[in-house]
Amino acid sequence: MDMKNEAFLKRLLETFAQEAKEHIDRLSDGLLNLKKSSDSNADKVLVEALFREAHSFKGASRSVNISEIEELCKAMEDIFSHTKQSGEKILNSQIEVMLEINDMLTILSTSNEEKRRDLKPKVQELIEALYLKTQIKSDIQKKVTPQPQTSTLVAPIELPEEIIQEEVQKEELPEIVKVDSAEPLLKVEETIRIPIEKLNSIMRQSEEMLFAKMVAKRHVNELNIIENEVADLIKTLKNSTQDEILKKLTTTELLLSKSIKQTKGDAREINLMVDHLIEDMKEALMLPFSTIFSTLPKIVHDMGKSVSKDISLTVIGGDIQIDRRILEQMHDPLIHLLRNSIDHGIEHLGTITLTLIQKSASKIQLSVRDDGRGIDTQKIRQNAVKKGILTQKNADILDEESVLNLIFQSGVSTAKIVTDLSGRGLGLAIVKEKTEQLGGQVQVSNNKNAGCTFTITLPLSMSTFRGVITSLGKQKFIFASERIVRVMTLEKKNIKNIEGKEMVVVNHLVVPYYHLSNILRVPFTQNESTKISIVVLKSADEMLAVGVDTVEYEEEVMVKSLGKQLEKVQNISGVSLLASDMPALILNISDIFKSLGTVSFKTTIAPKKEILLKEKSKILVVDDSPTTRALLQNVLEMVGYNIVAAVDGLEAFEILKKEHFDLLVSDVDMPRMNGFELTESIRKDTKISELPIILVTSLESESDKEKGMHAGANAYLSKSTFDQNNLIDNIQSLID
Repeated sequence: MDMKNEAFLKRLLETFAQEAKEHIDRLSDGLLNLKKSSDSNADKVLVEALFREAHSFKGASRSVNISEIEELCKAMEDIFSHTKQSGEKILNSQIEVMLEINDMLTILSTSNEEKRRDLKPKVQELIEALYLKTQIKSDIQKKVTPQPQTSTLVAPIELPEEIIQEEVQKEELPEIVKVDSAEPLLKVEETIRIPIEKLNSIMRQSEEMLFAKMVAKRHVNELNIIENEVADLIKTLKNSTQDEILKKLTTTELLLSKSIKQTKGDAREINLMVDHLIEDMKEALMLPFSTIFSTLPKIVHDMGKSVSKDISLTVIGGDIQIDRRILEQMHDPLIHLLRNSIDHGIEHLGTITLTLIQKSASKIQLSVRDDGRGIDTQKIRQNAVKKGILTQKNADILDEESVLNLIFQSGVSTAKIVTDLSGRGLGLAIVKEKTEQLGGQVQVSNNKNAGCTFTITLPLSMSTFRGVITSLGKQKFIFASERIVRVMTLEKKNIKNIEGKEMVVVNHLVVPYYHLSNILRVPFTQNESTKISIVVLKSADEMLAVGVDTVEYEEEVMVKSLGKQLEKVQNISGVSLLASDMPALILNISDIFKSLGTVSFKTTIAPKKEILLKEKSKILVVDDSPTTRALLQNVLEMVGYNIVAAVDGLEAFEILKKEHFDLLVSDVDMPRMNGFELTESIRKDTKISELPIILVTSLESESDKEKGMHAGANAYLSKSTFDQNNLIDNIQSLID
């Protein structure tokens, strides 16, 4: 074969490989839909579509002389033809064989000639298995092995038109089901294939224009400053006798004004050009979700089959367009979520529903819901304790939402054994990590015995994002706007120290505080100001307050890689060039939360209410846990109460004998004297027997509650469902 024919053949096979994937995906979807269908009319339409697909694929494979694919397509075509003529329903067992054939078609379409020849026996086995599943007359069974062909790879392309027409007429085609021509069965959108490398290169060049846009904006600002200075100077000189200088400056001002006008016009033009170009390029890189994940129904079917479960996947919103780079990055996380539903959620028979909706112009929401048994939160608690992630005491008081979020930690799993599908406790950790790397968030909701739903929020595009520019010394840092709860200025004295950890109150929440210099471990000289700028960040249900020198402004940020040498710099995800020519480091918010191991106390402080008292009410807080004790003390002080703390019931009782208090808040499970004993002792002492008492404990059984109320407590609050607003309301109702 000469070089010219060889190059042509190579291009032809590349084109065929792309076409083959489209045929295989449509066959897979059609077969899975046929398996789920219970409507005879819908079955006819599906069989017709599958018949046409197999026939087209057969013709394409013949044009490149891949007889193995042609034979498999011919076998499926025979089955669909027989079904159309006989009116019989295709059996699930036949569909299973055809799905196996589809897997073989995938292998054959990407194999060389030698590999295809080795697979020939397996091809024949699949064809025979398919015919054996069908009661087809012997004359059709004879078609298992098509007559040998003498054509070469290129020859079919060179056949005269009249020969091709004659060949088509010779082949008998079964009767076709009538379908409304206005709605074609297999609608194919007109497309043009462009190498990804070329698109990426164009995208990089278009992104560079964003810098030109920012520089033009800076120049306009600088010219405005000069114009104002010249105008001020003219006003000063008007009263002087230096007419010549005044005339020269007036001329300069006119030229400057003209230059500014032209620059502003140029800047507007550049802005429009850059914005349109980037938007067009973003759209060029956008693909419908279904194009990348069209194989998911087949993957779910195969994974379910491997564990003897009948599971189907329903995809809603597959036509929503997303950045190809995000789609590729989310492939593995989605497989992990599907695998989790199959192995942990659904027991024998069920459906997984994958839904995409566009939340806004820049966000999409992807949810994976199954109708299985849901998540056993008690098993998660036990596993977390076993792995040393939680103490038993902390596990007992953790609320349901926090327990569910534990499944995203590496090593946490509810599986009894490790299988090929899952059980190692890594899959959901990967889901969370990858989602947050892309600037997204993942949440889980659970309905025991009725399934669970994983919801992922993602950006539509990866090219640029809105960021808040901050400074630390001379260095600029960028926080992604979407991860910011709020930006605030705080008096340094309002940063509270609880058990050696600094905390601030944000939107009535007690939130851990760190200075950015401590997070990044860089030297920093504190200024003498009494105030500090704070950026409050969020990650799932966690919050973190970060102190910086200044919060400057928000703008569109173009992401630049740090390069392979600096690919794994902790807490830094990239760099951007600001309009001032100064580089700014982009902070990796997910990394920061991970490196600090930060978990928000999730402590809600009720907004201050008008308490008509002449002086502050005095409350005694009793708890053997230093963290809980300090936290409650800090929270109640911020609401306006005067707080005294005790470490156990015995110390509290001694304090009550010496000082007057308006109310007591106490834990139950404490050394020396527990909360029940303390309550009984108070009720027996005539001097303090009327003191209002609130017990806050992890002991939640009905018998414990009855014991507390019998001892004389006015309120009994559970730590596992603890709400600070509820505590404040109880305190105010008892004191007022």
